[in-house]
Parts: sequence; C-alpha cells; structure tokens
Amino acid sequence: MSVRVSASRASRCPPAAAWRPAAVTLGAVLLTWYAAWRLSLALGLHLDVVVLASVLALTLARMASRERARGWGLVARGVAVPVVALAASEVGRLLVTHAVVGGAVFAVVLALAVWVRRFGSMATSLGVLASLPFITLLVVPVPVGGATARTAWPAVFALLAFGVVTLVQTVAERTGFVPAAAPRTKRRENGTLPASTRMALQLLAGLAASYALGRWLFPDHWSWALLSCYVVTSGNRGRGDVFHKGVLRLVGALAGTASATLLAGALQAGDRVAVVLLFVVLGVAQWLRQASYAYWAAGATAMLALLHAFFGVGGVGQLTERLLGVTLGAVVAVVAAWFVLPVRSSAVFRRRWVDALAALSDLLSAWRERPAEAATARAAFDEALVRLEELAPAFRLHRRTLHQLLAPAGEAHPADLVALLHQVGTVLDALTPDLLAGHRDTVVAWARQVGGVRRRMRAEETEPLLVPAGDLTALVDVSAALAALDRAFTLSTWRRLGGAPPARNVTAVKTEAGVAQPSEGPRAS
Repeated sequence: MSVRVSASRASRCPPAAAWRPAAVTLGAVLLTWYAAWRLSLALGLHLDVVVLASVLALTLARMASRERARGWGLVARGVAVPVVALAASEVGRLLVTHAVVGGAVFAVVLALAVWVRRFGSMATSLGVLASLPFITLLVVPVPVGGATARTAWPAVFALLAFGVVTLVQTVAERTGFVPAAAPRTKRRENGTLPASTRMALQLLAGLAASYALGRWLFPDHWSWALLSCYVVTSGNRGRGDVFHKGVLRLVGALAGTASATLLAGALQAGDRVAVVLLFVVLGVAQWLRQASYAYWAAGATAMLALLHAFFGVGGVGQLTERLLGVTLGAVVAVVAAWFVLPVRSSAVFRRRWVDALAALSDLLSAWRERPAEAATARAAFDEALVRLEELAPAFRLHRRTLHQLLAPAGEAHPADLVALLHQVGTVLDALTPDLLAGHRDTVVAWARQVGGVRRRMRAEETEPLLVPAGDLTALVDVSAALAALDRAFTLSTWRRLGGAPPARNVTAVKTEAGVAQPSEGPRAS
C-alpha cells in the first residue's frame, strides 16, 4: 500500500479570505501609528513611543485574531499591558546601563511568561501580553528619549495600542468582516515535567546564550541575535518544529534583510518613503503568512531594516553583520530546543492526534445521540484539527528528507495522516442535521470505523472496515475519506511514532459509540 497525500485544507497558498484578517491587523496598526504620531507631536515626545505603540499594536492584533478575551479577561489585559510596558522600559534602561543584570532580567521574564502557561488559559494570555513590550525593546532602533524616560508615557501609548486594537477587532467581528475568535481552552499536561516548563527552560538557555554571544560578537547590534532566537524558540511544538522554523527564519530573514537593506541604502534618514514601504510590506507579509512562515520572516526582517533606515541606523555596510546576527540567533534556538530537555515532535503529534480522533468520535456521537450538542462538538473537532495541522509543515519537511531514506516503502507519514484527517473534516462540511437524521446506521458505522483506528493506539491490529453509504454523494464522500484514513493508519505507523503501548497496560472504556476505546493515549504537548 502506498500512501501519499499532497494537499489539505491548510493550502500552500493563502485562501481567498486570508486577506480579511490581514486587513484588520494592518488597519489596527495604521490607526495606532497615526494616533500615536499625532499625540507625540502634540506632547513634544520622541518617536520611540510611536514605534512602541505600533509594534505593540501589531502583536496585540495577531493575538486578538487567534483568541479574543471578554469580560474580566479583557479587563485583566487592559491592566496588564500598561503595567508591563512600564516594567519593560525600566529593563530597557538596565540593558543600556547594566548589561549583565539587564540581560538576565530580560531572559528570566520571557522564560517566566512561557512557564505560567501551565496554570491555564488566563495565565497563558497574560504571559503572552507580558512578553510583548519586552520584545518591542529589541525592535525599537532608538533608546528611550529624555522626554519619556522614567515617565508614564510608555504605559499611556501601550494602553492606546490596546484600545485601538480592541476597537478594530470588535468592529470587524460585529460586522462579520472576520469570524469571531474562539476563547482559548485549557489543555492538560501530564508527565513529570510539563511541556511549558521544558519550553521555558529552553527559551531561558537560548536567550542567555544568544545575548552573551551577541554582546561579544556584535556589541552594537546584539539585539538582532536575541530577537532571532526568541522568534524561532517561541511557540515551540517540538524540536522538529523549532528546526523547521529555524530554517524558514534563516531563508526568509536572509532574503528580507538583504533586499530591504539594499533598498534602504538608497533612502535618507527620515524619508517617509521608508514608512510607506514598511506598511506595504506588513500587509503583504500578513497575507502570505498562512502560505508559509518564510514569507512572514522575510517581511518582518524587511520591516525592521526599513525602520532602522528611517531612523538612520544601519545600512548596506551592516548587511553582513545583520545576516550573521540572524543566523546566530536561529542556530542557538535550534541547539537549545534539541539539547535542553527536548520535546520530541513525535510525542507532540501523538498527543494531538489522540485529541483529534477523540473529538471526531465525540462529534459522531453527538450527531447520533445529542443533536443539540453537535455544533459545540464540531467546533471542538475543528480546534483539535487546527492544532494538529500546526505540526504539518515540519513533518512535511521530514517526509521529503529522512522519511524517504529510513521508512519502509509505502508506509504512511504523519504529514499524510494530517492531510487525510483534514479531508475528513472537509467532507463533513457537506452534512446537515436533516441529512443525518435519516442515516443513523451510517453514522454508527462511521463511529465504529474511527474506533478501529483508535484501537490501534492500544496495540490492537484491526482490519479496515468497509462502510456502505448508499447513493448520496455527501455520505459516500465521508465514507471514502474515513476508509482512506482507516487504511493508512496501521499499527506499524503508530509504533514508529512511539505509540502503541502493551495492551495489558491500557484500560479500555465503553464509549457512546458502543466501541472499546483507549482511556488514555500518549500525552505530550
């Protein structure tokens, strides 16, 4: 049997609707920039606070597009942003006046922002918010001006960015321009050392090493290495994901930095053409980000080069040093992820695969027994599928390289499994409650087929089922997609992922589908 799936709903090209969230983000950044610029002129402040507000708006907008806070969660964010902005401005002073102490505080704060994820969704959101002003320190190409040093102005402009982003995102959702972002759900972490702790220690080691090496090798531009290390390490989904992101970061950053630095060399300091180009690059990079992270890496570094050109910092003469700094940070990040309490990509895949199949079983059960809960179950399945697909780019790289050399011929690869499950999600879109109401037996058969796939995670080799679906196209498509998944997911495939514990160590439970399922799968996140 040969399994090869080359496409999924996570297309290599951005979907047609991808421009909408990109437009919302660009709109929020533009409004924030204009409001901050006008306010800084009126108050006689330095442009550093304008850059601070704009960079915060960009990161806050991306965060809001993925997960919206409401009620007290929104209030907590509104309080946290200005407070952290003040703390970050003080750390920025330490980085200038006491390099060792400032670097240590910087690394510890960002590591703690990752470590607190173990305490739930609210702590995760606040941890992300806490890190944003500190990352902005690495982007702002000028020191804190005399008019804003040790004042409340950084907090005021941070609150301005938060307010504008919240307003723009709310209007976009209320008008239906973009779908409402779902609230973040808490994820369980099993094991002696939670993944969030491992990631925090990896980030701490990577930031410390890149800061020390950056200060030594690039004393005037150490922030390039530090920023590159953080970008590659953040959002760690296993060491394979970090390696893949590091490669894309290098490719994109080298291309973006080279082209933008050469272009910026033709511009004079203060030339507003650099600002216009910066926002054009931002819009395009936001749109193309869904196609590949490399586009965003290229766009982000190009924007940074243009920003530095506007302030008269850097230029063509520093191109080589900038590229070396980016490379150093990416390499340090990959080394930290691979050797400091590494999180295996296969373990992350197993956990998310288990969760996705469990969500699919719950959805089929809801369609059959609890129609009122079907919408909630479908949303849970879609969320689990998105989390699983986040791993696909790194596994596609592995499939094109090591898998072809080491794996048995014709064996399914995790990237194939993700695409097959995604195909199941696609054909499920055509089903309606009225259609399913008259085909209960077919839904039961589907549940048993999914159960057979899940039983293989208990080291039980089951034969693929043949599920008749009548002559309705929508039902035939679902049956065909599930059959393809059933055939591809063999016990040997699961074992190569490190799964399939001895059956005697796993307790079977009875599900509503009437099929024995594993009570616990391998857990890692």
